[in-house]
Amino acid sequence: MKKILKYTIIGIISFFLVLLVFSNLLRWAKQGAFLKYDNGVTIEVYNSSKQVITDLNFYFSFSGYHVYQDLGTINQLKPGEKTSRYSHQIKDTGNDRSLYLQYPINKTEAEVESLAYLPSYKPSKVVVILEITGTDNKGKLLFKVRGYENVFGQYEFDLTSDRE
Repeated sequence: MKKILKYTIIGIISFFLVLLVFSNLLRWAKQGAFLKYDNGVTIEVYNSSKQVITDLNFYFSFSGYHVYQDLGTINQLKPGEKTSRYSHQIKDTGNDRSLYLQYPINKTEAEVESLAYLPSYKPSKVVVILEITGTDNKGKLLFKVRGYENVFGQYEFDLTSDRE
């Protein structure tokens, strides 16, 4: 009887250890290169264009709510420069939030671009890697985005061609 109990306990502990290892492997596979980033919001911006980029404002906005979370502003980014913003906390209010980039396109207008969509009520990790490659003939930024958010995983899109 003691032998059966001993093997049952060893079996249950082994099962949970294998389950723990398997869940960590799945998490690591899902995050890939973004595993090295801490929980919270990380935004890395690289200016590969030949012009100075100014007044890049990053923020979360929540669908159906007037809740706003400022993630920081980059006042100036010279050609070849790279910088980052990090916030350890993501506000817990609201579902269907997006991470936006707002920037001036001329003296009287501002453009707003969505860089990440988070359908989760409590996201824990968002990473956005933004490479600015130039501007189009209207002054809108041309850029590439790679990222990760903990609901859908990795994503990528490219807005480097001229816009309509």
